[in-house]
Amino acid sequence: MPRNFVSKGVKEPMKTPQQLMREQMDELMGKSRDNDLGDENAPQPSFSDPDVDRFHLCGCSPYELLKGTKSETMPQLDRDGFLKERSESLKVQWEALPQEERDKYGYEYELMKFLDILVEEQDRRITKAKERYEAQNDLPPEIPPETKKQIDLLKEQIKELQTQSEVLGEQGEVDASMTAFNKANTMQLQLQAIEQKATPLQPKKQYVDDVSGLVYSSTDNEARIADLQSGRQYKAWKAIREKLIELKAQQPPPPPGTAAASTTNREAEWKREERPAEDRRRDDDRRYDERRDRKDDRRDYRDYRDDRRDDSYRERDYYRRDRYDRRDYDRRDRRDDDRRDYYDRRDSYRERDYYRRDRY
Repeated sequence: MPRNFVSKGVKEPMKTPQQLMREQMDELMGKSRDNDLGDENAPQPSFSDPDVDRFHLCGCSPYELLKGTKSETMPQLDRDGFLKERSESLKVQWEALPQEERDKYGYEYELMKFLDILVEEQDRRITKAKERYEAQNDLPPEIPPETKKQIDLLKEQIKELQTQSEVLGEQGEVDASMTAFNKANTMQLQLQAIEQKATPLQPKKQYVDDVSGLVYSSTDNEARIADLQSGRQYKAWKAIREKLIELKAQQPPPPPGTAAASTTNREAEWKREERPAEDRRRDDDRRYDERRDRKDDRRDYRDYRDDRRDDSYRERDYYRRDRYDRRDYDRRDRRDDDRRDYYDRRDSYRERDYYRRDRY
């Protein structure tokens, strides 16, 4: 990691050369380098000192393991973590504490959560790299366009010569047929030689290590793979994964007074107050009966709704038919009245004309 590394999205002022030199000295010799070795009055670091790497006390510091590797630029690793003090004497004092005292600090719980985040990020990167390299490995070997064009031309010529040989043989021209046949065989041998020469060798395939994310190829021998597994990157991630498995099996409690601790305490109380099997069975039966009653209620409501709908449809159709019938009756009555008026007027006209003719 470069000395003036700044996390993405964080704007910090540029450090002076003196500050960079001081950070280098702190990283190499520790922040207490100016104290005399025999001075008993010099301040000694404590477990809760913010400059002390608490993960180093627990036996697995990602900042110490991943320093100088490709993974030190992970966004989860901040710059200040690489500069913290790692005292072996303080680690010995930490290991001498009983487990109950160490649980009060909550450092092992924090380490478990932090390692889980790092491993999840590394697994995401490994999965992404595997998908990229597998897509490249599945690509078929390509033949140059000029060679492919030459191969296609030879295939067409061979096919024409074979057809010509058959036609000449049917016509009885044996010599010409054999000449065309031999020429086709010669060109077939040329085609095989060109295809064998043009076909590329098996391409080198890339693989990703499931532990460290290192990339090795199919042409690497066992010595090369052993060198990769003996490197700093592989050893660091192997130690991190092993420590995470150990902490998950141990399940260290969170520090008291935090939200995580209250959640854990509630879960523990619930487990201690777990009900007997008979009560759980009775509750299950009650929930089953409630679900069945709700199902019956829904079915009854659907039947009632369908009946209401059918009644409304029947009533609507009845009134509709009655209205149509009344309309037809009225129309027929008016038609009869009109016909009756017509006949009455016609009779009156006829009678009037009769009397008029009789008078004249």
